[in-house]
Amino acid sequence: MNTRDWKSVIARHLDGVASPDEVVELSSQIETDPETRKLYLQMARIHATLAADDLPEPSVEDEIPCQACEELPGRGGRSWRPLALSGIAAAVLLALAASFFFMRPNAEHTIAKITGLSGSLQWTGDGGRVFHNLSVGTELRGGTIEGMAPGSWFELEFNDGSTVTISGNSTLTFSDHGQKKLHLKSGGVSGDVKPQPTGKPMLIYTRTARLEVLGTQFEIDAELQATTLNVSEGTVRVKRLSDGSTVDVPAKHRIIAAADHKLLPIPALDSVDRWSSQLHLGPRATQGKWSPKTDTRAAGLSAIPYTSPQGPTIYTVGFGLSRGDKPPVIVQSGSRLRVRGRVASAHKVYFGVTVRGSGGQFAGRFQTTRPASAFQDGRDFEVVLEFRDFQLDPSLREIKSRLAGDPFGLNVATFWCHTLDKQAGLELTEVELIPPSDSKGI
Repeated sequence: MNTRDWKSVIARHLDGVASPDEVVELSSQIETDPETRKLYLQMARIHATLAADDLPEPSVEDEIPCQACEELPGRGGRSWRPLALSGIAAAVLLALAASFFFMRPNAEHTIAKITGLSGSLQWTGDGGRVFHNLSVGTELRGGTIEGMAPGSWFELEFNDGSTVTISGNSTLTFSDHGQKKLHLKSGGVSGDVKPQPTGKPMLIYTRTARLEVLGTQFEIDAELQATTLNVSEGTVRVKRLSDGSTVDVPAKHRIIAAADHKLLPIPALDSVDRWSSQLHLGPRATQGKWSPKTDTRAAGLSAIPYTSPQGPTIYTVGFGLSRGDKPPVIVQSGSRLRVRGRVASAHKVYFGVTVRGSGGQFAGRFQTTRPASAFQDGRDFEVVLEFRDFQLDPSLREIKSRLAGDPFGLNVATFWCHTLDKQAGLELTEVELIPPSDSKGI
């Protein structure tokens, strides 16, 4: 906005008719721009003067020049008159401080800060306001964070140093009013939790379970009918909501909390280096439009659009690998991906994986591309991707030092594939991770 635009927004705010979005934008502008801050103070003083009917006329020495405020909008053309610097001015300044205390998160009341993020994300904060312009270092008082695409990632650090991370299409609500409480509606979350106060463990709720975390490393995947927990370090207590059954899950163990599953910890599954999408079984752990197998066509998963407020429209399709009741899928040096599908119109295609460490921590997102010339309109395709050609996603360059240099030796959380800006009619029919020892005729 230019100066006159801000003048109009300030006037609406002082008259109590500004929208919530205008208030948020104005508070941010005032915090970062000295000229807007000066303009706000000048107009607020004038607003207080116009509201007072019994103020004495000030002397020349008390006049405050305001060249930008010839007339206040919303006052029927009433001209401003200068304000005596008395208790009224002090009251205005106190009112301003109080106003912005409630409009913006206050450092004394924040419970956590963002320490990493990438991809399409949405945070719903106080008062239900929705934000997309998130950045590392932003302090939060709680709310709901949503990953909007298979490649989304978000890391949150609480004031005690505990961290939680979501990746992919996940929805997490978090709060801390003397005790940390998280609600995982869907998707996956991993945590590295510091020892918690006696009698106040971190509580994590899903649709099927309540988990008590005293201090540990873990991964949780939440689906509509089941919750899967993997514990790397420490112990997590799990209560199944359907019947109230409770069990402690020790390190190197996992459990599935579901009404139709025995609530019993078992040793964690060993990793595997081979994986296949198996779309003929249905669309579980996928993002896209699933089509069943027919007499003439294999089952497929078509890309669906997502438009980020800060970027282009992405037409994406994705698969979850190391999640739920499945063993972790590891990438070895020499591993390859074979991808089969079709496109309606030739277009550049991005292929990528999101990887995690053995403790569930985010380790990076790596991608490679194929040009439009590699595809033919309306024809089936098969591409074989060498993992040595995958590069770290450019959007993660600012935190490159914290991430892995390559995907080797790491668990694949998700595989994703997309086109940008144009609906190319991308559909995948099979994705297969092939280990180095298996040439499969490639």
